[in-house]
Amino acid sequence: MSTTINFTTVTDSIAALSISGVTVKDSDQIPQAIGSGYNVLCPRPDNFITGLSITPDEVSKQLLRVRYTLNYQYFHSRIAAKLFDSYAGMLAKLALIIKAFANDTTLSGALDSGAPSIGRLGPTMDAAGNKYHGCELSIQITQFLEV
Repeated sequence: MSTTINFTTVTDSIAALSISGVTVKDSDQIPQAIGSGYNVLCPRPDNFITGLSITPDEVSKQLLRVRYTLNYQYFHSRIAAKLFDSYAGMLAKLALIIKAFANDTTLSGALDSGAPSIGRLGPTMDAAGNKYHGCELSIQITQFLEV
């Protein structure tokens, strides 16, 4: 049990995941532009934390269940003239990302987290408006709070 909600502990443990060939950024490392960087998983600069709900976990309401979603973006490679050349490589990296979350079943600071859900695959823009092959990933997090 914790007496605080600690988003940073959870995001730090996600950034520490070891995913072959993928750079995982923490919430204080969100790049404005990915540039020539490839295979980058980072927090969304907007709507990073969504769906926050706090509900009593028992009758006295001293224990609360905190649920929220962390939203990330995966940038595989810049979109070039041959639109789908890197599609197979992107799918292979997404499989490694899912496996990394599945192998680390309890992220530090979270009581429960699941495998990420993957949104639409396709053009994904960084904060500077550059387009990459990529997708959005959402990770459901549950923490307990003692008040």
